[in-house]
Amino acid sequence: MDTPRLTLSFPAGCRRAIRAFTLIELLVVISIIAVLAGLVVGIAPAASQRMKDARVRSELAALVTAIESYKAKYGVYPPDNYDPTNRVTNPTLNSLYYELTGVLADNQQGKLIAEDGSAVIDPADFQRYFGREGVLNSLPRAQGTAAMQNRLDRDQRKTLLRREFKPGQYAEIFRSERNPGYVDLEVLAVGFSTDASGKRGGGFPWPPGLPPAQQPVRSNPGLNPWRYVSTNPTNNPGRFDLWAEIRERNRTNIVGNW
Repeated sequence: MDTPRLTLSFPAGCRRAIRAFTLIELLVVISIIAVLAGLVVGIAPAASQRMKDARVRSELAALVTAIESYKAKYGVYPPDNYDPTNRVTNPTLNSLYYELTGVLADNQQGKLIAEDGSAVIDPADFQRYFGREGVLNSLPRAQGTAAMQNRLDRDQRKTLLRREFKPGQYAEIFRSERNPGYVDLEVLAVGFSTDASGKRGGGFPWPPGLPPAQQPVRSNPGLNPWRYVSTNPTNNPGRFDLWAEIRERNRTNIVGNW
């Protein structure tokens, strides 16, 4: 016995109505997705900028604390790169890294010995780039035999005011040792692409593709140093101005201690 089959049929107009309704729903869903995607695209840059600001502000707070500790020990804030002849300060090239890490002054060689002992600095180079011949946070280097010197240096550095920095927080002011006039000098960095030591870049570098005239440090495109002024600071009279400049989408965002 054959089982009767049930066949359903709809008028042609009803079938067209069902198809039209499904297409409308699809268009509505697509429109909603497009709106949400637009919201996400609009929110993402703002969220990214807030994350950058938070990270830089954290480093700024740590530097401010270190500078205030320096003031408590020496009675003055770290010197900046002030030109008394022209009465202007160069905020981008400053000796803040050396003032916070300390150096030994080797009077026999007439040199400055950096905190890690790897750099021997000529005071004339220091003067040329940082506007001063020496570092306040320093000690005369105790002389000893070659076998004793490392231990003597290590013991002396313990008495200096020492702030340790990670490799990504400072960089050489020259991009390569092959650059004309190369000297091994470093600055505290908001970010950098690379430097003469071959370190991988980090932080928030300045766009290295910008023309030399738009680079904070022409000898190392991409180096974005911490700016520092302690001589007649504009925003913190009697103290110091310390700030970072973050370049993004043809805009410069400033994060400072004011």
